[in-house]
Amino acid sequence: MSEQSVLRVELAEATAPATHQKEYRSGIHAKRRDAAGGWGLVMVSVNHPPQVVGLNDGAVVGSAERESLMAIPGIAPEHARVNVRSDGCYIEDLGTQEGTWVNGVRARRINVMHGDVVRLGEQIAVFVERELNLHEGIPGRLGPLVHGSKQHRDWIEPALDLVRRGSNLCIEGSPGVGKRTLAHQAAMLRQNLGDIFVIDGTVEGKPIATVYDPSTPGKAGTTPAPAGVRPVTWLIYSADRLPRPQQLEVAHAVGRMTGATLIITTDQPLDRAAGDGHIAPWFASLFSGKRLTVPSLELRREDILLIVRDIAERMGIALDRFTPDLLEALVRAGWPGGVPQLENVITTAAQATPEGPLALASIADQLSRGPRLKPNLPPATDPSLARARLEDALARANGSVASAARALGMSRQAIYREADRLGLDIARRKVR
Repeated sequence: MSEQSVLRVELAEATAPATHQKEYRSGIHAKRRDAAGGWGLVMVSVNHPPQVVGLNDGAVVGSAERESLMAIPGIAPEHARVNVRSDGCYIEDLGTQEGTWVNGVRARRINVMHGDVVRLGEQIAVFVERELNLHEGIPGRLGPLVHGSKQHRDWIEPALDLVRRGSNLCIEGSPGVGKRTLAHQAAMLRQNLGDIFVIDGTVEGKPIATVYDPSTPGKAGTTPAPAGVRPVTWLIYSADRLPRPQQLEVAHAVGRMTGATLIITTDQPLDRAAGDGHIAPWFASLFSGKRLTVPSLELRREDILLIVRDIAERMGIALDRFTPDLLEALVRAGWPGGVPQLENVITTAAQATPEGPLALASIADQLSRGPRLKPNLPPATDPSLARARLEDALARANGSVASAARALGMSRQAIYREADRLGLDIARRKVR
């Protein structure tokens, strides 16, 4: 499915090549795309791979042609306009019934930044400021890890390439993002070269080195490592929880054998683990320039619905049971627990609603917010934008000045002064 069959985007005429135009503070170019596709929207769905829609200053985003059977429900022929200012990029709703939503906030005109979740009608998208075209492509799978094309280029293939060349490798990242799976797959590249010893730093007591077992991907083996065997590869999960004496043993073993490779995972950056004393400096020095970070789900939101689809298929949940509201909430959530947390939430929703559409209410309290808790609203220095900001805040607060003030980070008195400055009539309430 091409992007033209999904959305109709009228781009403003570009008059200057990308290399000569001004780049704004947000990191986007006003008129033209760069070599990797520039900036725009990554359209996400459980029904198809991510698709990209390139934008420029003045672009109008709307529905497909009216006679097309592939038009997205709720998107007007001219739904939203995109404008670039010196302080960033703004998206403006063009008076549509369904509205334009950014991070769950219905907006008349609102600033969008890299990673923001935009919803037009029933279509969910992620706004990206760079390398747009790298997000489009057939999803991949590395063992149980489902990922988009950009992730394969950014950290999966570089990790595997380091191990192919016999380098040590430290894979960093928060819990549940796929570090163990990536480390396991990297170790498999060396399976035919010799023995692989596995140590899990999370086990209680003294961790024991075990022989790599191909039948238990992502886990340590069950057979204790025999004495005297010199493995070609060491695979250590959660090395930042491994006692220092064992870190020393492994470092000495790797140093004594030519061609030995050490692959570890950590739940925090290696330099922080060394600074906190969880990893010895001489152990950390084995990975100089050989570290990769697996980004959290909130930093790769375009992958979330790919993972949702994979979970749903494994659990036997029909994809049409996922409502647009639920899918948007899943994409917007922070997911500090990674993929296991996402799977638990979907399981809870399926158990709470055995039939029909999955209820968002059943899991709402389990959806932690991402890092951007408040929308980045237009600056108050522009009267028209400041008026829109204040009106939107009051509308979201159902007219409550106190609630609007909290949302904008202002006092009630400041709200009244701003309203007077902008000519808005707000009935002043007495504070008892």
